[in-house]
Amino acid sequence: MLKRFRMLPIHPQWLLSAREERRALGRVLKPLRGRVLDIGCAGGRLRRYFSSEIKYIGLDYPDTALALYATRPDLYADARHLPIATASVDAVVLKDVLEHVPEPQCALDECARVLRDGGKMVIWVPFIYPIHDAPYDFQRFTEHGLITCLDLAGFEVEYLQGQLKPVETAALLGSLALADIMETILTKYRVFVFLLPLLVLGVLIVNVLGKLIGLLPAGTFMPAFYRMQAVRRSRLSKDEGA
Repeated sequence: MLKRFRMLPIHPQWLLSAREERRALGRVLKPLRGRVLDIGCAGGRLRRYFSSEIKYIGLDYPDTALALYATRPDLYADARHLPIATASVDAVVLKDVLEHVPEPQCALDECARVLRDGGKMVIWVPFIYPIHDAPYDFQRFTEHGLITCLDLAGFEVEYLQGQLKPVETAALLGSLALADIMETILTKYRVFVFLLPLLVLGVLIVNVLGKLIGLLPAGTFMPAFYRMQAVRRSRLSKDEGA
């Protein structure tokens, strides 16, 4: 029901602009070529960003694909054990997935294995965001942790940027906390239902203040998410450096 209000500041995730996300995905995904592996694809909504010339492969973990999303990807598999031939893929996409893998380094190693030398890896991952898709939410990453994990797997990071300024991240968490109170009232404590209009107003105020204050200069120490792209290093150069 909340989806219809996603573009309005009364939505708890309004600061995570759906329009901005679509534009950002288009900029990142449309330049990819060849054989693209989308790990954790859910319903395959990223497929729309690729032309018919792209060989898109949607892969998801059986438990989450069936139990949480009721979707049918092209492949059911664990990201730690990809049923894909070595050096046979031109790009790998991990959008909001790495936090759901119990052994993320193992998954990154597998991505490096299936990618051709020079292949691209696109990763979007939360840094400060509530637990979601429980019980399949295992960790959060700092930018330094991400860079280190990718380096160990054989990648060079081409760019890494945070999404949302610190005050916007704080406002996002505040709005989500208020939304959680509303959901709890509606499902367990309906005696407090008279407070819902005040809580909705609270979400509106927190979102608007976060957006306005976010226009001011700020640091980068507390984004909500990280977006990054990395390139697979040459296996030959890795062997020579060993």
